[in-house]
Amino acid sequence: MPSSDACLWPDYVRQTLQCYDEKLLRAVAGNLLKPRSQWPADELIERSLTTLENAAVVDRRLQALELTQRRLLTCIGHSRQPRWRLGNLLELLAALGDGDGPQAIFALFEAGLLFPDLLRLCPSGRPNGGGKGGAALPRLRSFEQWLGQASATGFTVFTHPTVMERARGHDLDLPDLSSDSKPASPVQEADGLELPLRLAGLWQQLVPAPLRRTQTGDFFKRDLDRLRSDPLLNAPPAQNLADLPDAGLLTVALARAENILEGDETELRAGSLPAVWEEGLPATVASLWSALLLLEGWNPQAGWAGGQAVGNPYPSACLLSLLLLAQLPPDAWAGPDDVETWVLEQHPFWTEEDLRPSHKKSWLPAFLLGLAFSLRLLQAARDAQGAWLVRLSPLGRWILGFAEAPPVTPPYPQTLLVQPNLEIIVYRQGLTPALISRLSRFALWKSLGPACTLQLQADTVYRALESGLGFEDILQTLEQHGMRPTPTAVLESLRTWANKRERISLYPAATLFEFASADDLNEALARGLPGVRLADRLLAVADESAIDFRNFRLTGTRDYSLPPERCVDVDADGVTLAVDLARSDLLLETELQRFAEAVESPSVNGKRRYRLTPASLAQGRDSGLGERELEEWFVQRSGQPLSAAAQLLLRGSQAPPLALRSQLILHVPSEELTDGLIQWPGTSGFIRERLGPTALVVAEEDLAALEERLATLGVTITDRPSQSPS
Repeated sequence: MPSSDACLWPDYVRQTLQCYDEKLLRAVAGNLLKPRSQWPADELIERSLTTLENAAVVDRRLQALELTQRRLLTCIGHSRQPRWRLGNLLELLAALGDGDGPQAIFALFEAGLLFPDLLRLCPSGRPNGGGKGGAALPRLRSFEQWLGQASATGFTVFTHPTVMERARGHDLDLPDLSSDSKPASPVQEADGLELPLRLAGLWQQLVPAPLRRTQTGDFFKRDLDRLRSDPLLNAPPAQNLADLPDAGLLTVALARAENILEGDETELRAGSLPAVWEEGLPATVASLWSALLLLEGWNPQAGWAGGQAVGNPYPSACLLSLLLLAQLPPDAWAGPDDVETWVLEQHPFWTEEDLRPSHKKSWLPAFLLGLAFSLRLLQAARDAQGAWLVRLSPLGRWILGFAEAPPVTPPYPQTLLVQPNLEIIVYRQGLTPALISRLSRFALWKSLGPACTLQLQADTVYRALESGLGFEDILQTLEQHGMRPTPTAVLESLRTWANKRERISLYPAATLFEFASADDLNEALARGLPGVRLADRLLAVADESAIDFRNFRLTGTRDYSLPPERCVDVDADGVTLAVDLARSDLLLETELQRFAEAVESPSVNGKRRYRLTPASLAQGRDSGLGERELEEWFVQRSGQPLSAAAQLLLRGSQAPPLALRSQLILHVPSEELTDGLIQWPGTSGFIRERLGPTALVVAEEDLAALEERLATLGVTITDRPSQSPS
């Protein structure tokens, strides 16, 4: 279904008529064109399109309709929404006094002024064998046939924008509900910005994390609770006359209808903010009003119904309530309760005898004073008794087609204040939908009120730069609408973030060259190799066809989807690493620079050397490199565990203090005799430690006692120290 852009509708109507059987097409064209010749089917379709764009002919066809049929098209025309559910149109007909609704709809189908939505049944537009674009669908032979299969499209119908425009102004014969009470308080009128602000806040929240959907079309409990409790989406409006249920989920439903959220049956993701916001507040409010009439998952009485919603009578009831207010004489007011009484008495949904008690609760005043008022469709004031009175605002009368466009008051261009702490304060008197859209691209909404606040952050600025905004664009917005010059600290932060982003280049594909030295790379560039220097020895070439590989000696290619290759040898000192250049890859040098220092010496035998030092390992630890990561790197790249010397450099500061002692070393002639001295109780008490197969540690003060004990065995000690060790 095309958007409200009128230029898209002729093609949509053309494809719909192509789905008609030729007999049905000629019957519809006969009522619309009244042709005098037997034209081919294709020409009939084109002439039908021309007729639908001819205001004079459309006026004559409208006058020829029965009263209830013309009134129905008049309601559609005032709604600004060309697409409607069949059930809502039947409800409008019943409220207007026509009890035979389906026949009136079929009569409008036959007159060529209303169309069933067939393209959702046949997305390819090829009803006789859909081909690759969609499933095959028999041509429509009768509108009763469509009624039997229209559940797949939700029984959707549409009309042409020219028919909507020419149908406005016909008498609806609605009652005058003017109240005898007069306003006793100042007239209140909202600025119409509440919903655009909330939609912008929701859009920002879903850029990093989409909403997940269940199989029934609802949201998972975690997301549902977040949407119902989010302070930005659920805070009372700045101009709040009545509370609405599930305000955050109303924002989600509107965002879906406005294509601010995109997705499928499994999740909803952030799309883009509407382009119509750039056209100003009237166009923005008109778009939001027409989107309200398409909501299925939310209603102003029960709030969020989600995937369990079956039918929705509220779009037709809400339209009727505003059409009733449009009947008021100039300067007249109506009570919301009076409007509700008439709607609920005439609308077929609320006149059913078996209506559930929950559906009998009052809801229309909340819609009028809450949603319609915040959209600036209504003005409100209190009477002498304190009760609310409402009437259409000038903007509301224009949107419904009862008045000319209201004059646009130029906004205050300077409406924001940038704080040195990167916070932006925006006063709503000068805020516009276009400025909301622009600010939302590079600053985060924090609070909504008479003065809204935003926060400049690195991630929001990066996101804006990714979307195509530049540093100058952001600065121009802040300067153009700022009350004061942008603080120097803010400028420096924005410039720093922008410079970081601009230093990043994206290549969808490239050939990377690693040279043996920086001199080799410089020589290749001097000879005309078309590349971009990435590092001292790395070069990226975007177009591989521009490379003459005959001028290069290639040492190897790398498949980076495979595990890292072992290409590092650890020298005997445990801290010197020799890199085999023939087997290394482009990632290795970056890895080594985190924890090792390059040895300033020419490559030997195709190997480049690096060395672990206390300073290089401390630098790696400060950058987040853990001991476990380093151990894994050594195993992957060298095939060996972390060397003892490297462990000493890493863990030396954590080791307990070392002990320095003077000791006597007793050297024994044989290992067997050493074992005996340790085992025999007579001498084992004098042995402090065994240093080797035939070396024992003896305390100086035990030496004399040990000699006496050995003498009993006939063993003597020679080469005694001449003096006590110091």
